[in-house]
Amino acid sequence: MEKHKLFEVNQNAIIQNVDGDILILKKGNKWMLPGGRLENSETWLEGLRREVREETGIQNFSVEEIANVTVSESGKTYIVTFACKIEGSQEIKLSDEHQDYAWIKGEDLSQYEFSHDKIKDLVRQHI
Repeated sequence: MEKHKLFEVNQNAIIQNVDGDILILKKGNKWMLPGGRLENSETWLEGLRREVREETGIQNFSVEEIANVTVSESGKTYIVTFACKIEGSQEIKLSDEHQDYAWIKGEDLSQYEFSHDKIKDLVRQHI
């Protein structure tokens, strides 16, 4: 599939474990959700699974729903956020892209500085 000339698609995953905690990743001094851009020939699900696997090492998760769709500040990228769940415990293996990770509860949100305020709002809706 050719890259669309008008926009790109970036996907994020709100990954919730069996305890209801949400996985966040640290990049630089800010926290974010796992995710990234679709590559040329990928379906949305292939791209989401690849990004989550590359950034966290998580292989098995279910996609429960589309949590949010928005457009980047530049207006050139659609950002689709999916609510996902994992069963059991899975070891987190971070890529070189991230320095740390945390499983957080709702009351923990104020302790973290996110790369965008929208992330905090999305996480709050799913805890």
